[in-house]
Amino acid sequence: MANPTNNQTAATDDALQRAAIDRSLRVPVIFFFTSGLAWLFVSLVLGLLASIQLHSPDLLGACPLMSYGRLQPAHMNAFIYGWAFQVGFGAALWMMARLCRITLPRVASLVVAGHLWNLGVTIGVAGVLLGEGTSIQFLDFPKGVWILMLAAYCVIAGYIVMMFKARREEHVYISQWYLLAACFWFPWSYFTANLLIHHFPSAAVINAAIGSWYAGTLMILWIVPIALGTTYYLIPKLVGRPVASYQLAFASFWSLAMLGGWVGLQHYMGGPLPAWMPSVSGAAMIFLVVPMVFIGLNHHNTMKGHHDIIHYSPTARFVCFGAFAFNAFILLGAAFSLFRFGKYFQFTHGELGYYMTGLYGFFSMVMFGAIYYIMPRLMGCEWRSGKWIRFHFWFSAYGTGAMLIALIMAGLFQGRQAMAFDQEFALSVEVSYGFLVGRSLAWCFIILSNLMFLFHVLLMICRLGRRSGEATYIHPRDREHEMKPAQA
Repeated sequence: MANPTNNQTAATDDALQRAAIDRSLRVPVIFFFTSGLAWLFVSLVLGLLASIQLHSPDLLGACPLMSYGRLQPAHMNAFIYGWAFQVGFGAALWMMARLCRITLPRVASLVVAGHLWNLGVTIGVAGVLLGEGTSIQFLDFPKGVWILMLAAYCVIAGYIVMMFKARREEHVYISQWYLLAACFWFPWSYFTANLLIHHFPSAAVINAAIGSWYAGTLMILWIVPIALGTTYYLIPKLVGRPVASYQLAFASFWSLAMLGGWVGLQHYMGGPLPAWMPSVSGAAMIFLVVPMVFIGLNHHNTMKGHHDIIHYSPTARFVCFGAFAFNAFILLGAAFSLFRFGKYFQFTHGELGYYMTGLYGFFSMVMFGAIYYIMPRLMGCEWRSGKWIRFHFWFSAYGTGAMLIALIMAGLFQGRQAMAFDQEFALSVEVSYGFLVGRSLAWCFIILSNLMFLFHVLLMICRLGRRSGEATYIHPRDREHEMKPAQA
């Protein structure tokens, strides 16, 4: 029989160790979270302006910086490299330290690398707005910026790898697999794409193919692993039980690893590339449905009997929404890879709907859930208001759903009209006008939700949150549906 005194001592030591880890990581994690949120707001404003330009081009048409051709790539690159990467850095550092039970005594170089990353993003976004971009999807930053960003990334990822190497736990968690894989997969694709495009230039069609491959691998081999590693960490913590099946978890991980490097070129089906290239990419994208099913089953079985936690926990609600959006993201990618559907959505607004489903509906919503979980442990206070969290969730969820529907419908109408070869191409733009107005309204909802979230985070950073020992829930807990306390 276990000695209660020994158990209490072990629990106290464990709590002290977790507190020491949080103190050591407070500065870099808060830095990445706040920097990412600042870029999120900038990117959302740029996205709204770009959306308005599509249906009201005369509104800001006199200013070259406000043209759609500059606003849209600036928006996407600010969103990916400013928001997604930095919030991913913060979450990955914290989770890896907790899983490895490692404190970081020296974080100065980590913060310096973060400043260099922000400098690279600032130069890149400014360059795109000034007309110095490369016009290659997700690689629009001016030539030379990528070297600075890759150097900063290697320093930040190096901390994650070093923590794993010095881990005190023998068991390797599935979250660590995803986080470590993302650390190595991104620099491989980023270095390869930039090297081939900028330093070994080829024909324009080859550069376009490389850019499309990079965009696919960025989504599948960095955005997806970081978010999945976060879900595999948070869901077991919230329900107080381990991952239901490590066999399914490893099968989905290795499926993603084998297929992720082949995607991207399906967007050029029927284009001036060898037919096998978009065919192989399309097949890889379709086969990604298999790990999607494995991951969904694993999450469902892990939460079995505890699904009511979604009614109360901010983290659970955002993470579960992100998990459903992940299914939509993979299924859309698979559908667009079939010629029967892809011919209607190729080079239309529908492709943007696909990317935003992955970037905002899946990745960002999971990261919001991670911030709601991590910030109280770093700052020592709870979130100020459950009503504000509800506002953030519902406006984000509605905005994401409305934008997806608007862009998919706009892409469908645009694609069908563009295939009418006996009519003017301009009609393919006009038929999607109403849906583009709906896209702008969806952006307004998303911006309002994130303004509330930004204000809430600033209160936490200023330690103006609640001092109550009980966590802040979306709704007051019902005694008939008691939640298991989340492990710290």
